[in-house]
Amino acid sequence: MTDDDDDWAPPPVHHGGGYPVVAALDAYEEAIAALTIGVWMPDMDEIDAAVTILHRMDIGQRSPDIPLRRVVHRALAETYPLLTVWRGRPLYLYAAVKTVQLLASAPPNEQNAAAARAAWERLADLLRAVTATVGTV
Repeated sequence: MTDDDDDWAPPPVHHGGGYPVVAALDAYEEAIAALTIGVWMPDMDEIDAAVTILHRMDIGQRSPDIPLRRVVHRALAETYPLLTVWRGRPLYLYAAVKTVQLLASAPPNEQNAAAARAAWERLADLLRAVTATVGTV
């Protein structure tokens, strides 16, 4: 006997043509647009994940010696079950977080570090917008 959910896995995220910077920006723009026009209304799991990730961001800002890749990885690890619950719609927040994690995991150089930091800051804006949806439905 099998459970239908056993075969489900989160969809792959946009790869940006092999460019993690493009992938992270595309995922952010898709999520913010869906949120803005009302195509996406975050559920409580996504809102909980957003709050948790914002908390991780705060810890990361207070501990600048912790590499961004580690902070992003930890944030995704803590929220993965919340972000990947099956939904009958695109997983906008999962895609936005995962693409930032992939970008932060790119080979370390000055350009990648700056792009990852910018993507992390855009993600913070998205997370604040997600948490602002509480009580709007």
